[in-house]
Parts: sequence; C-alpha cells; structure tokens
Amino acid sequence: MSISQPLPPPSTQRVFRLDPTAFELREEHHRATFSATELPPSTLLVTIHGEIDATNSMALARYVEKRLAGARKLILDLQTVEFFAASGFAALMNINVVCGRTRVRWSLLAGPHVLRLLRTCDSARELPVAQASGKYSRTRPSDRKLLVGGNN
Repeated sequence: MSISQPLPPPSTQRVFRLDPTAFELREEHHRATFSATELPPSTLLVTIHGEIDATNSMALARYVEKRLAGARKLILDLQTVEFFAASGFAALMNINVVCGRTRVRWSLLAGPHVLRLLRTCDSARELPVAQASGKYSRTRPSDRKLLVGGNN
C-alpha cells in the first residue's frame, strides 16, 4: 500500500469552544476577580475588580480569550482596578492581537490606575480606550454615601 500524496506537516491550532456555564462563573486570580456577561447583540462585557500584576495578568488574557467565541464586540471594564502593573499592559496587548485575529471590535474602559500606566506604555494609543458612558460607568466607594440607621 502506497501513499500517492505526502501528508501535510503536523500543526497545532488553538480552538476555544464556548463553555455554556462560562458566564455563570466568576474567577478569582490572586487579588483580582474576573466576571463576564453577555449583552445583546453579540457583546461580551468583562469586568475586572482588584489588582492586576505579574501573578494574574496572563490569566486575564486567557479569561478574555476563552469567552470571545460568538462575540462581535468586547467591552473590557477595568474602571475599578486598584493596581495595574506593566505585565497588565502585556495582557492588554495580547487581547488586542486576539481581537484583531478574530475580528472582534473591542473597547477598554480604564480607571485611573490603568490610565496612568497607559500614558507611559501606550503613547502611540494603539489600544481602544473609550470614555465611560453612563451605561457602563462605575462609582468608587468614596463616591457613595454610607447610610447608617434610620432616615439619614
């Protein structure tokens, strides 16, 4: 038995399939909480709370990449991030490349800690930083009134 045509060279390709329970789960990664919500039509809202550093920045990139299946638009909300290290910038660039490959439009809602780093690391403004709209804006705990007791 002979093979008339040579076999193609072996290759590896990553394929992420949408986990049906993925949107019901929140993930904790070393001082950060990642959560995802589907918004109509075909929009994925990923919200990050806490701190992004070398211990969890690649977990952030993987978390977003796993949930992009079927989405046409991504909104990455980092408004309540309390610390954002340079390794977080590498994760954002990774997300930018993944969104470009999969043709997902995305925008970044950045808080003050993220914006401070982006002024230095993204001087060419390659990342799609968006102004927070009222629909997705967050408030800081210091902006909220603490109601204690009766009718104060």
